[in-house]
Amino acid sequence: MKQFEPHGIREQRGVVLIVSLLVLTVLSVLGLAFLATARTEDTIAANYRNHTAAFYAAEAGVESGVAGLKTLLATTPVPTDLQLAGIPAPGLTDPNYTFDAFQVTRVRTAQPYSYTSSIASGTFSGLVAQRTDYVVTAQVTGPRGSRARLSQTIQYMQIPLFQFAVFYGRGVDLEITPAPPMIIKGRVHANSNLHTLARTSLQYDEPVTTSGHIYHYIKRDSSDRGTDPTIKAADGTYKSLNFDFEYGPGLTPWTPAEWKDHALKTFGGTVQDKEMGVKELNLPLPDLLTSGTPDVVSHQIIEKGGAGDSQALKDAKLYYQADLRIVDDKAYDKAGNTVNINGCKDANNKQAVRKESFWDNREKMTMQVTQIDVGALTACGVMPANGILYTSARPGSPNKGDGVRLVNGAQLPTQGLTVVSDDPVYIRGDYNTKDKKGNLRTGATPAADLISAAVIGDAITVLSNNWENNKSDTKGKDPISARPATDTTINAAFMLGPATESVPGEGNGQLENVIRLLEGWTGKTLNYSGSIVSLWHSLYAQGMWGCCGSSPWHYYQPPNRNWAFDTTFLTNPPPGTPMVIEIVRGQWSQM
Repeated sequence: MKQFEPHGIREQRGVVLIVSLLVLTVLSVLGLAFLATARTEDTIAANYRNHTAAFYAAEAGVESGVAGLKTLLATTPVPTDLQLAGIPAPGLTDPNYTFDAFQVTRVRTAQPYSYTSSIASGTFSGLVAQRTDYVVTAQVTGPRGSRARLSQTIQYMQIPLFQFAVFYGRGVDLEITPAPPMIIKGRVHANSNLHTLARTSLQYDEPVTTSGHIYHYIKRDSSDRGTDPTIKAADGTYKSLNFDFEYGPGLTPWTPAEWKDHALKTFGGTVQDKEMGVKELNLPLPDLLTSGTPDVVSHQIIEKGGAGDSQALKDAKLYYQADLRIVDDKAYDKAGNTVNINGCKDANNKQAVRKESFWDNREKMTMQVTQIDVGALTACGVMPANGILYTSARPGSPNKGDGVRLVNGAQLPTQGLTVVSDDPVYIRGDYNTKDKKGNLRTGATPAADLISAAVIGDAITVLSNNWENNKSDTKGKDPISARPATDTTINAAFMLGPATESVPGEGNGQLENVIRLLEGWTGKTLNYSGSIVSLWHSLYAQGMWGCCGSSPWHYYQPPNRNWAFDTTFLTNPPPGTPMVIEIVRGQWSQM
């Protein structure tokens, strides 16, 4: 017999079927949505990974470009466009990523590439530099159209060296330990260590920086700590340097971090060393940063040109810049043409350039010098148009006993004068003491009337105004008392070398004696206004420093030192002033 379900039950089954289909549809839609979302998120994640990889690859390109530019600029201060284009992009390990743009270019695309600018921040803020701006650009593309483009500007700053009152180069430790009171009114910087103390008083009026460390003891005797120098802090007050890198106040040993913290708190940034991030400032000389004897490399800037000189070395040597060269008493211009100086005579009607000899009681030998009467050459009209005179006693390499002596230098040519020699240089009498109008320089002389000058040599010895009057050339081995000095004034930057590094038990005379003397200066004054730069140790004048007593090796008595930094150099540096380099990263951008 046929069974029938109630009508209500059949309707409920129909509803369940419809609901089930709807649920399946919703679940299918949700599943598809979740799948699409997962695929989208996977795509987004992949794109993010690709973009991130492209970004890091572009960043590596910028870093490589900056490193390549720094390497190039280290030896080529003014690279060609071809040299800039030759800086290669780095290799990428993933073949899916490639550089489709990589270049190192100047911001200024036409001469002049550089411009004068004050350094706005950092260790050397306030100094004036010749600045050239470069930009490094790197663009990388990768899978799925990923792309990153980054750029970094680089500021290449050439800083004239004679803006520092005192500057010592790589491989030449700076020692400042005067006995009489001394005030240093100008910046002090060392690329090596600084040893400083006082006997009576030593005052620094401007920042003191070193890319080495600062020690409060004399280098030849670490137990000799003298008295405390004072240094002007950022707030304008003078604070005692009664601590150093190794020891805190009270000679308590401490860590580099404690030294850094205390120095910054005490001086507010006017005393800094490498613990505060101070970097070296170096000349753009080949091999300077890699040589084990950087002072010998630096000495090349005063050496004569040679057939094997690279272009980078030619750019660095002052010989190639000189418009007048006097070698072995013969004169030439920059092109090698003979310059007739035979008609140039001194006040005694003798040749203005001639050979002379005298006994140097420090070197313990007779010096054979090329004597140059500066005033006579100026009157002859043969002084170099660009203000750079190169001179050497002989055509080949100097010998011990060779030298150059400058005399009658009170009045210099109005364009300024920088005298450069690979020999030891002697200056006899007042130098650059008259202005462009022939009047004696005074504190009231307008800056526009001042003549800017420098003397650059293997070593520099000052002979007083009394040297000639006293006939000291013929005094030979006579005692110091036979060579009494008189007050003498020098207005010129000096770039020179101390004889050797101080070692335990034996010193080189420190900064206060780096200008060499041969007379009895007791009670007399050496007035010096300039800038003192030491980038090398003397190769040819190596007699040891010896002062102040009656022993045979004591060859002079010290003067009253009235020394100052010549602020003229801040706006009017001497002709051919060498420049050290600072490279600063500028603006970084992503496009």
